Amino acid sequence: MEQLKDKKILVTGGAGFIGFHLCKKLLDSTPNLTIYDNLSSGKLKNVNDLAKANFIKGDILNLKKLYSTAKTELIFHLAAQVVVPYSMENPIEDFETNARGTLNVLEKARKDDAKLVFASSAAVYGNPAKFPTPEDYGFNPFSCYGLSKVVGEQYCKMYMNQYGLDITILRFANVYGSRCHGVISDFLDKIQENPAKLEIIGTGLQSRDFVHVSDVVDALILAAVGENALGQTFNVGFGKTTKIIDLAKMILKILNLLDKTVVTTTNVSWQGDIGTIWFDISKAQKELQWHPRISLEDNLRDIIRERKMLDEHIG
Repeated sequence: MEQLKDKKILVTGGAGFIGFHLCKKLLDSTPNLTIYDNLSSGKLKNVNDLAKANFIKGDILNLKKLYSTAKTELIFHLAAQVVVPYSMENPIEDFETNARGTLNVLEKARKDDAKLVFASSAAVYGNPAKFPTPEDYGFNPFSCYGLSKVVGEQYCKMYMNQYGLDITILRFANVYGSRCHGVISDFLDKIQENPAKLEIIGTGLQSRDFVHVSDVVDALILAAVGENALGQTFNVGFGKTTKIIDLAKMILKILNLLDKTVVTTTNVSWQGDIGTIWFDISKAQKELQWHPRISLEDNLRDIIRERKMLDEHIG
């Protein structure tokens, strides 16, 4: 973190789940932090809880406004459309945000001669045949979202090769933690609404690599300061995979509902859904000296406690 002391930093999507946690950590090092977010999925509460940061409500598709922000030395590009089913229903909008939006942010980085850390996704691999999946597996996107992230990555590589920009790409697995969204949050919402029943979309046999947001923040910062990070692509996961049905059982056990809640499955998933995500994280461990510390089992209780659900079900 010492390398980031007083650096001018821009975080696109800084009002989102990962962005909030990253910005909170960055504020320990620099007062020169700007959050750029259109609040389409980011939350004003996150911005308000980061009062020391400079907030600009803006869209990455608005190149003029993006250009008008103060010159920066480091950009964390997290702003994205991240919902796979939405990307399948709205492929053009998904492309605009994730591909054209990334190109706009790259142009901002080129204009400012700034270093860039780009947040990509496991979705670029599609349904891989190799587990755990390494970074050199190749692209085989299974959704419009995955394809738009591939385009973003390829633009990053083009800007590295042709313009000499310092860029690092991180591919995230399933990030969870305080203020999270996604399958964990969805399950907790459903249980709060009706503790007697929990419906899983799909077969429940889908499998995910869950990585805690604090470990992701550490990876983002190491990617920004590590000498071995420049020009590289890294998987960011826990290096373990968990079936969604097992995740459901873990949550119900914590809530003392394992024998009280009926778990059902739709057996039909959404378009673009991936069967298994399980990352090989050895490259990040070796070259970034990054090691995830928080397991899913260790943190689920904290997430549930944060939502004040333990008091409702456990005496």
